Amino acid sequence: MKKFALTLLLVAVVIIASGCVGSGGSSSGTPETGSQSTGWESSTSKSTSSVETTKTTSETHSTSSTPSQSETGTQTSTSIPQGELYWKNPWEYSPIVVDGERYFVTHYVVLYRVRPNETSPLYEYRIKKTERKTNVTVYGLDFSGSKTEVGSFEVYEYETVITPVKAVEMDKPVTIRVWYTTRTSEAFIYPWDMGWASSTYGDNDFVGFKIEYDGRGLLYTNPPAVGKSVIPYIGGDQDIMSDLNPDLMNLYTGWFAVLHVGLWGDWSARNLLEPQKGAWSDYLGHAWEWETRPDGTVEFSGIEFRVVEGTWSYSGPEGVSMSGRAKIAPKIFIPLEVDGNFTSLDESGNPITIYGYFKVERLDLVRAP
Repeated sequence: MKKFALTLLLVAVVIIASGCVGSGGSSSGTPETGSQSTGWESSTSKSTSSVETTKTTSETHSTSSTPSQSETGTQTSTSIPQGELYWKNPWEYSPIVVDGERYFVTHYVVLYRVRPNETSPLYEYRIKKTERKTNVTVYGLDFSGSKTEVGSFEVYEYETVITPVKAVEMDKPVTIRVWYTTRTSEAFIYPWDMGWASSTYGDNDFVGFKIEYDGRGLLYTNPPAVGKSVIPYIGGDQDIMSDLNPDLMNLYTGWFAVLHVGLWGDWSARNLLEPQKGAWSDYLGHAWEWETRPDGTVEFSGIEFRVVEGTWSYSGPEGVSMSGRAKIAPKIFIPLEVDGNFTSLDESGNPITIYGYFKVERLDLVRAP
């Protein structure tokens, strides 16, 4: 258990360090896609899927747009909107509603790139995320400290397969399976889910996880999550987390710095079928600029979605700045493509810029029962 505590500490350090990087602000400079990037592709590209559904092009929402308030904000519109469409749940796992039918995302594939600083190589990973229901055997420790089987339970399994294209240390795919008793947003959206590290013992729905890498494995199960008053079990190679830490840190660094842009929430209140742009500033030197416009369609699982392209930039007196662009389908809770930079000051007061790139290559939908 002592070694597992060290593993938890390591995970917490990864999360906290990455979160601190992303909490400051944003980046300067022209967004790039890197030497291997395919660039910004047409929003009319197709995505394959094993799910057969009915194609539709109608997407409307009855709520009117409400511009956000600011000290010296401005907003302009360049055309009359053709219908209404709002991105209501950015980065929050939610059903997708099309023509009154509800769909769940069960699987998607992301191409992910990150450059943690200006002198670093551009690292690249392909991330596959899958949600499914399955049965898992839960273990615990008895009073003598011996492994004991608690039982088999139905859970939501979130499988993440990270395949390195160009990595720091990782040279083979790593598979991370995380189990919960309920559907969990973070487990399906984050590049890899270790949010359980901050969970309260016995007071959560986290059932356990299994990590497999290069023929090695690490298993943790949490009996209290399934109503069993038994000490959690940890077994296998507990050095895996240390070995994977440089690349997992990369994933979280780009995630919090570039992808979790504060602007997403503001866009959710606007009708994105109307081309528009705006600016915001205060008397302290903080300033935002943004612009959105409709940009064709994309198809997933036989369903056609309207696409919107947006750009943004930010600068502030604390040495933080950012710039970027994205393609989103407002019906879908994750962006289809994000490309941006985030600049902040290091401990010595020198600027450091993080570059991140995220693109959904495949997304599968299943109709809700």
